[in-house]
Amino acid sequence: MMHRISKFHFPLFLFGFLVLLGSCSFQKEKTEETVFDTSKSKEEELNQFLASGLQQLNNWSGYWKSQEPSFDVSGFEFSREIPYEILEWPEENFIQQGHPLYKYIVPNPEGYGVVDIYSYKVVRPEEADVSFNPDSEVIYFKSNGMRERLMFMGPSGGFEEAIWLSPNHLMVAGFFEEEGGITPKIWIIIPNEQIYLTFKHPLHTDKYPKTGYLIKKLQNIDFSNGAN
Repeated sequence: MMHRISKFHFPLFLFGFLVLLGSCSFQKEKTEETVFDTSKSKEEELNQFLASGLQQLNNWSGYWKSQEPSFDVSGFEFSREIPYEILEWPEENFIQQGHPLYKYIVPNPEGYGVVDIYSYKVVRPEEADVSFNPDSEVIYFKSNGMRERLMFMGPSGGFEEAIWLSPNHLMVAGFFEEEGGITPKIWIIIPNEQIYLTFKHPLHTDKYPKTGYLIKKLQNIDFSNGAN
């Protein structure tokens, strides 16, 4: 009698084990599918941010087109995500009404502060001609009285435009000099997460004027001394 019961329960135990194993496999596939969907959604969101931002930078893309007719604004592709450490200190925004760069600061849409990409680059001494600093900086004058450096670039690159895509997504457009030549670049900075996303472009040229766009845009500043 005991022998029969043992033979009868073994297949049931095996069946239960297979059901449990199948359930775990299904759950794993479902989890992997969820992760994939999330990743895909993030990629789609980034592409939407990129397209929305580029539509607002017609002057910038038009200038690149005028310098390099082969430039296609749709050629930007996501490159990588880079974390950065917060670098900030107390400093009030000195770019107020009456300052020649006041019209070019970029206010955060929810009033958290303003972004400036030109004051570090354009050197305006009181008793000397205007010149260009070889380095560039993206400065965030925050509403809490702090000055945060969002990005810094040496002589190999420069920042030319900046716009807020959302209260926590800042797009910066500019260029970077690589082995193949100067190439247009897009960065999307997410200050709350301390990361920025880079977007590359296949175009490379050795003819792009590094300060040409700034001279054209900053029309209320006298560059007649030949700064370039």
